[in-house]
Amino acid sequence: MNTQQKSGSDWLRTFLPLGTTIGESWEPLGAGVLMMDASMVWLVTAREVAEASVRQQLTTWVPRADDVVLLDLSDSQTRSGLNWIHHPAGLSASLFPLAKDFVIKAFAETQCTRVQGLQPLVPTASVGILYGPDVPAPRPPTPNVCEGIVSSADPHSGRILSTAPMLPRNAGAPLLLASPYGGQVTLAGIQLGNILVNENDPRMLPLRFSSSTCVDAALELIRGEDAQEQLRRIAPPPDAPATEQEDAS
Repeated sequence: MNTQQKSGSDWLRTFLPLGTTIGESWEPLGAGVLMMDASMVWLVTAREVAEASVRQQLTTWVPRADDVVLLDLSDSQTRSGLNWIHHPAGLSASLFPLAKDFVIKAFAETQCTRVQGLQPLVPTASVGILYGPDVPAPRPPTPNVCEGIVSSADPHSGRILSTAPMLPRNAGAPLLLASPYGGQVTLAGIQLGNILVNENDPRMLPLRFSSSTCVDAALELIRGEDAQEQLRRIAPPPDAPATEQEDAS
C-alpha cells in the first residue's frame, strides 16, 4: 500500500460503500474509510453501520484494476475469528482483509489532520454515493465529492461541523481536508449524520451541517487495547516461520 502523499484522485480509493445483498440486488447501509497503522489496514465506519451487521451480512464493493468485486465482510470476520471494536464517539473498526488484486489506499497518521489543526472556513470535502430512489441495485455508482468548509471544530468533544454534507445512507464516510486549488488531501473525521440549526426559529434561516467525529478518535480506536486483541488473534504462533507483510495496491 502506498502511504506517501496521495495525488490526483487516489484518495477516493480509501472510501468503501457498505451494504447487504438481498437476492440479486445490493442494499446500501453506510460507508467506511480505510486507515493504516503499523502496516495493518483497518476499516473505520459509524457504529450504527457495524451494529447493522449483527442482523444481516455486511458486504462492500472493493475496486480492482478493471472492475469491482463484492467482498463479504461478515463472512471474513467469522472465518478469521474477528469482530468489530467500538469507540464511545460513535465509531467502529475492523481489520480489513487484503487481496493482491485489490486496488485500494489507506490513510496513515501522517495523512490525517487532528482536530487541533482545524479552523473555521478551512475547505473540506465529503465523499459519498448518491443513491437513487430505486435502490437496491446490482452495484453502487461512482462516489461523489461534495465541497464545503469547517464551521466549527471542538477539541474537547472531537465534534466537527462542516457544510460538506453527508449524503443519505453514507454514515461512516470520510470528511476530508482538501483545498480547491489542489495539494495534499488529509483525513479530518468520520461523518455520522446531518443536523439542522435554527429549524424552529422563524427569525433565522435554517442551516444544515454534517456532524463528524474527529480522526483523533479513529486513531485512538485502531491503536487501543481492543485493537491489540484483534491483532493477537491473527498473529502467527511464536514458532511459525516469518512471512513478509503484503502491501495492498
